[in-house]
Amino acid sequence: MSTPLRLGLVGLNFGRHVCQDLINTPDLPVRLTKVCDLDAPKAEAIAAQHGVGVSPSLDALLADPEIDVIGLYTGPNGRAKLVQRIIRAGKDVMTTKPFEVDPAAACDVLHEARALGRVVHMNSPNPRPFGEAAHIAEWLAAGRIGRPTLAQASVWVYYGVTAADGSWYDDPKQCPVAPIFRLGIYPLNVLLTIFRDPVSVSVTKSRIETLRPTCDNASVTIGFADGAIVNLMASFVVGGPDRYKNSLTICGTEGVIYFRTGPSPRGETPEPNLFLSTDDGVEARTVGAHAGSYDWDFFAQRVRGEATEDVITPEQVADAIRVVQAMARSEETGETVAVERLMKSEK
Repeated sequence: MSTPLRLGLVGLNFGRHVCQDLINTPDLPVRLTKVCDLDAPKAEAIAAQHGVGVSPSLDALLADPEIDVIGLYTGPNGRAKLVQRIIRAGKDVMTTKPFEVDPAAACDVLHEARALGRVVHMNSPNPRPFGEAAHIAEWLAAGRIGRPTLAQASVWVYYGVTAADGSWYDDPKQCPVAPIFRLGIYPLNVLLTIFRDPVSVSVTKSRIETLRPTCDNASVTIGFADGAIVNLMASFVVGGPDRYKNSLTICGTEGVIYFRTGPSPRGETPEPNLFLSTDDGVEARTVGAHAGSYDWDFFAQRVRGEATEDVITPEQVADAIRVVQAMARSEETGETVAVERLMKSEK
């Protein structure tokens, strides 16, 4: 078995959860080795909690021979520039959703990474079909539901009354249509690997309990050039036991795919949660890991040169960001807006 890649993790607001996951899963092909954050006391505390080292800065991590790869968990605004610094220093990157807020910057840095032979992965969109998305891709490639025409997705959690704290979560420009941008981005990225060429976006939003300037309840409808329509709902004010449950229905001219619709089973034995319904009958599968998880195995294989190039393209990553930009304009104007076309600089 290969020695785990030594990972230096940057950004400990959300990144502290990733630290915990890495420590709780010792058989991963990466090992948390050092942490770094602008808040030095926070970095010291988390390092002590997990028994790892502390680095004073990203530059120090990049110059550190004990660090093989970087986990980048800063906010999305301007993340492409940080990724660029990392890949030009000769290290590979695992980061998180949403990748960026600028589609041109995202596309350019991902193309640069490929040119440099560096690996840049994120958890959404996954670099290859993962979890339910892998099974769905298999069925779609075989034409099992015909031409996809309609889809509906939802994800929710209950955060209760949340106060403004000065973070980027409070800024509608950095966090547009907040429930979609923070939670709905997972199913959105899956859907944008199925439905291509988005042309219009319409947002409906409300503020139920939040004290932040951003909304806590929202839906978005996306129209596509071929006539397909996608609706996505996300909320921070839905209670009950099914927290963070991504549900997805994909309709086609010859059948329907359902993922995790209905209540989650309460027993310990996994039950089928992905279904293909056609005139030939119903096919059921049980999916454990879901799209949006960190595909550490594939990341390590790519870094070591043991796996081929990623399936997801820089243009597909940029597609999702262009849709988010359109969401922001629709949220601000209350109107249906056009999705800006892919610029030459993004190709």
